[in-house]
Amino acid sequence: MDEGDLARDADWIAGAVALWLDEEWTPQGVHQDLGRAAGDAYARIRAGGEDEMGGLLLGLSNELMGFGNWREAFVGPFDVANKVVEMLMMREGTDVCCTTDADRERLDRLSASD
Repeated sequence: MDEGDLARDADWIAGAVALWLDEEWTPQGVHQDLGRAAGDAYARIRAGGEDEMGGLLLGLSNELMGFGNWREAFVGPFDVANKVVEMLMMREGTDVCCTTDADRERLDRLSASD
């Protein structure tokens, strides 16, 4: 994956995470910060050569532990990492267990805005 693709995916992840959290809880600035942290972590992990979803999940969870404002976010590092992997798999057309209609509708809106 080239740097341009990584940057586009990182931006998509940042927006997807922020939208998910805003809709799941209530809009907050911390969601934008957390989305950006998740997107940046994803880009670093992929640039390091990881391309398996399990490795990506663990790497994201590990990197996101350093995010400084979890108290305001109402979720934890593994929650966000898991959602990122789910959204990536859904975006690629993989049938993902335990997702909701809201998850699919959110991805459709994200895809339409690209």
